[in-house]
Amino acid sequence: MKRAPLEIAGIALGVVLIVFIALARQAELAKIKPSYFSSYDTGRNGYRALYEVLYREGVPVRRFERDLGLLDRDTGTLVISTSGLEASFSPLTHQAYSSIDQNDIVRLRNFVRGGGRLVTLDTDYGGLDDAKLGFPASHEVTTTDRSYPVAPVSTNAGVARVDATIENVFPFAVPKATPLLATDAGLIAISYPIGKGEVIAVTAPDILSNAHLAQADDARFAYNLFAGHGVVAFDERLHGYAQDKSFWSALPAPVHLAFWIVVGIVLLALIGANVRFAPPVSIDPPGDRDSSAYLGSMGSLLRRARAARGAVRAFADDAFRRARRRYGLPSSADVADIVARVDREETRRAIANLDRLRAIDRPDEAALLRAAVLSARLRKDLG
Repeated sequence: MKRAPLEIAGIALGVVLIVFIALARQAELAKIKPSYFSSYDTGRNGYRALYEVLYREGVPVRRFERDLGLLDRDTGTLVISTSGLEASFSPLTHQAYSSIDQNDIVRLRNFVRGGGRLVTLDTDYGGLDDAKLGFPASHEVTTTDRSYPVAPVSTNAGVARVDATIENVFPFAVPKATPLLATDAGLIAISYPIGKGEVIAVTAPDILSNAHLAQADDARFAYNLFAGHGVVAFDERLHGYAQDKSFWSALPAPVHLAFWIVVGIVLLALIGANVRFAPPVSIDPPGDRDSSAYLGSMGSLLRRARAARGAVRAFADDAFRRARRRYGLPSSADVADIVARVDREETRRAIANLDRLRAIDRPDEAALLRAAVLSARLRKDLG
């Protein structure tokens, strides 16, 4: 009990240190301003400018922040902008994303087959989930910043050149796909039908970003891509914006870590205070001890050593030996001879009881204690 204040002070100091480290890390992360392909993002890679332009030009746009199973029926075009369908965590912001799972893949296929348009802006195509949506594999190329329209389709109307940071392309030959934009190394935008709908895949996500929208004919290409196709919904769950997000999921990763460390410290403190790892030590042991303390400690020792039978026999043999010497009997005299010579009824019963205890094959603690008591009594009676 005397160590409790020190333990509490240590736990409090640990908690304060953990919180301080978490806050310091958050302060450092706050200095970094990463930019993502989100319609909320006003940074270099964000799509805030695209969202505002479409809104001002009368294109019905909205931000979708719920499960794909709750996608509004009036949605004509769903925009998914991410650095991979499997992405679920940002190392810069420590922001947990709502990743696309297998159920979402099925929902996306059903959405397109029913007549919807799916526009994906990504850099790395070719995973298993991509194949389920019909995306061909992309590959890296020497970085360039210019692309040009290929097919004379409505998406390319009035478009002479589109600027973007291009590091990945599709091959020139993609079955059933209409090439939209290309560089000398390959295609960066294609469209292909699935059921009644259409899928448009772009390998240069920042083609519609805040940094490039005003360059060349990027804005014209963006308007052609989205205008006239119903409500355009930007999926923001992938960037950490979710209407059903809990308070816990909104906390950054350092706070999560600090919480679990504190929980661990509290659990260790509770275990240390309530679980006994050694026999209790009496702070103020009694000054005088009677024979019961000795008998109790010896009984405990014998029980742990599993020597109860030997101890009972030792007690009995000692009592029989004293009785033979007291009454002048030979060492070969058995218990019946001893009982016959004893003149006191109480002593005879004690010797008979010891003989019965000695015959038990596996005496328990009660039998051991009874044998010890009888042996002590006979030592006084027989000398």
